[in-house]
Amino acid sequence: MNDLEGAAPSAPCSRQTTPPHPRRRRRGALHTVVVAIALLARGASVACTGDCNQDRTVTINELLSGVSISLGAAEMSICPGFDGDGDGRVAVSELVDGVSSALTGCSGQTRAVVVTSDFTTGSIATVGLDPPHELMRASARNRVFRDAVVRTRGDLVYVVNRLYGDNLQILDPAREFATVSQCSTGNGTNPHDIAFASGDKAYMTLFERPELLIVNPAPRRDCGDFTRGTIDLTTLADDDGNPDMDQMAIVGDRLYVALGRLDVFTILRTPAETAALAVIDTISDRLIGSIELTGKNPFSATKGLTVRGGAIYVAEAGLFGVMDGGIERVDLNTQRAEGFFVTEEDLGGDVTDFAIVSDHLAYAIISRPGFTNALIAFDPSTRLVTDTLLDVDGFTLFDLELNDRGELYVADRERRASGIRIFRAADGAALTDGALDLLLPPFEIVFIR
Repeated sequence: MNDLEGAAPSAPCSRQTTPPHPRRRRRGALHTVVVAIALLARGASVACTGDCNQDRTVTINELLSGVSISLGAAEMSICPGFDGDGDGRVAVSELVDGVSSALTGCSGQTRAVVVTSDFTTGSIATVGLDPPHELMRASARNRVFRDAVVRTRGDLVYVVNRLYGDNLQILDPAREFATVSQCSTGNGTNPHDIAFASGDKAYMTLFERPELLIVNPAPRRDCGDFTRGTIDLTTLADDDGNPDMDQMAIVGDRLYVALGRLDVFTILRTPAETAALAVIDTISDRLIGSIELTGKNPFSATKGLTVRGGAIYVAEAGLFGVMDGGIERVDLNTQRAEGFFVTEEDLGGDVTDFAIVSDHLAYAIISRPGFTNALIAFDPSTRLVTDTLLDVDGFTLFDLELNDRGELYVADRERRASGIRIFRAADGAALTDGALDLLLPPFEIVFIR
């Protein structure tokens, strides 16, 4: 018997006589704003918001750039590092985070947390980001459900235990990934994602229900305060009454929820309609609209919907094995989908995961009709594939994640030599000799400090 086998743990600021020069007056005002924000920022914990030149430090000039953008006196292009949520603006919270980075330093990512599973047994494993990549392999001590995805917030790791697990498991890395609490989402609900609105409110998608769950992401151990309410999305469902909600993103005060609208009466749940994004006001917790997408079946292993440069990017697979999908950009200003900017035909297969590095460089895992899949590099501006990093038989490449060091981590589930593969995103160079073995095949990857 596998010694990891078993279920997840049970849910248990002299007055002046002459006016100052206008430029000096503006600079003085900016300094005042920065000082005020600094008072708010003490104690905040962020990665490196406000780092304009990506040198892992935040200077006073960079803080002033952030304030200028926030006041509308400068363009976002002078410091994209202040746009933490990708909405094309600099909010007060992002200025606070930037000052915190300046005061306490940039606390970069140090470890990859990996959900490993052979779909009989599941466990948490870790990979150190510094060579030689110290491993904490899968073990019975760090069990999770056999079908699970992982997210992070602050210093905690959140495991969404999906089909037949039906719970949220919160782990503390500082305590060797001990389970802090584990709360049920309801039998047969099949939760798929969690998005955090604040320290005491989050949303969870339920793939088997039309209701979006509102939860407390810091519940008591007995979970008595876990469920806070629901939001009914039935009006956006296909004819079977279930919208098949999956991944999410919160931008400002709006929550975007991907709806697959699959036919529950077909064996493989083929798409019944084109996909959509539900739009929810996170202040009132009301459904306020929807955005119809171009394609069907918004399936990928991304960690929530990808938000970048004032847009949401969605991979839409359509029917697997048919070149009918691609990656679509949804403009957050117009609240409209813009159609595929790159298609499956361009890339050579169904897109099961992707990571955008820049306007001219992105990576994707594709599944081809001939039962092979590949890790490819492509130029989003020209729609051309520029490199193939991995080309394998079977569908063994699953998750693709980009860390804050510019490295790509790939979950390779190849039966004979499964593990984590690492590449340099700038040029696709392999940084590991083969796969880093975690004892169980890797399924999902996130990064923590």
